Amino acid sequence: MHKTICIILFFVLTLLLFFTSVYAGEINSRYTAIVYSNETQLRKFNKEIKLGSLSYLMKDRTSISFEDEIKNKMDVLIEKVESILEMYPRQIKISIVLLDSEKEVQGVYYKKYGRNVDFIAFYSPKDKTIYLSINDVELAVLAHELAHAVIDHYYGIMTPAKIHEVLAQYVETHLFD
Repeated sequence: MHKTICIILFFVLTLLLFFTSVYAGEINSRYTAIVYSNETQLRKFNKEIKLGSLSYLMKDRTSISFEDEIKNKMDVLIEKVESILEMYPRQIKISIVLLDSEKEVQGVYYKKYGRNVDFIAFYSPKDKTIYLSINDVELAVLAHELAHAVIDHYYGIMTPAKIHEVLAQYVETHLFD
């Protein structure tokens, strides 16, 4: 009996260590929960997401930390996507999981859907989550995936994939209008 308890305890502790190393933290903004595995990953994400001419929309220009800057960027970006689509879901909360490479994104996609793809990012409607490679992140790619999330939240039902894609591409091309 004692040996069984020790084995169970060992596996529980091993699982806890595994999951804490995979996801080191989470930053929550008004609309997003950004899940990351280390601070370097988070800093790279912040550096690569440049709002350019949209930066005037930042609510808090005196951010005291890069985490606050990320929160502001995400909220500005989602509000811009909503504005482009003219879709304003009542309650929207999206998780964004930062992954190191496109191979990791593709691995997650394969586990979820059983298909090989060449994606650098994708939105999973089932878990309301965007999976994103920080090695390949660009503002247009993130806006495209956020558009999928906004559309999903707005309609609340499965909409045809082609409609989703056309609208998400529309957001990409009109991001700086």
